[in-house]
Amino acid sequence: MSLRDFASKGLAGFDAKNDSISTPQGLPAGEYLMAIDSIGHSAFKSGWDAFSASFQVVEGEHTGRKENVNISFAETSKDGKPIPDFVLDRNIKFVAKLGALVGIDITAQDFDFDNETDLHEHLADKLHAQSGKFVVLDIIERPNKKDPSSPYRSYDLKEADQPEVPNVEDSDMPWGTEPVMPTDADAPAPEADNDNPLPFD
Repeated sequence: MSLRDFASKGLAGFDAKNDSISTPQGLPAGEYLMAIDSIGHSAFKSGWDAFSASFQVVEGEHTGRKENVNISFAETSKDGKPIPDFVLDRNIKFVAKLGALVGIDITAQDFDFDNETDLHEHLADKLHAQSGKFVVLDIIERPNKKDPSSPYRSYDLKEADQPEVPNVEDSDMPWGTEPVMPTDADAPAPEADNDNPLPFD
């Protein structure tokens, strides 16, 4: 996309006098067919760490764009205030549902850790091999009264048909079930002898 095209898209519907310059850069709210791009444990300079899942859109006008979901299982905030139960419940159910949709059973035992860092690492280890599988990610936004330009985002997941993986057997390969090794017959023929093969004789 050229800079002109980018400007045309960005300025469409933008009120230059009144709209905020700092608008969210994530995908618009809605449902997207996504491939799991990566699953891991992320640690940030602030000291905050999280279970992280990155999803990539595989169809439609936003194909190729990504949505990064970072979930923390810390039970208290930086200032020591308890994290609301509904937030922890929602985060637990997100990971459990993600696991179920890719064939990995996430149980209460998976959350039995003394600290959130070990928990994040455990969940990442258990799910990281699921890259490439498809899910439907529903991005939900609700107003942020303190900062209307940055709405709150939450997520839900739905099942999606998985991409077909070609089933290639050894017999489908050009050499059949066994690679063909070169033989003496495949060697180039020797050059004809002559009386003076070397220029200095």
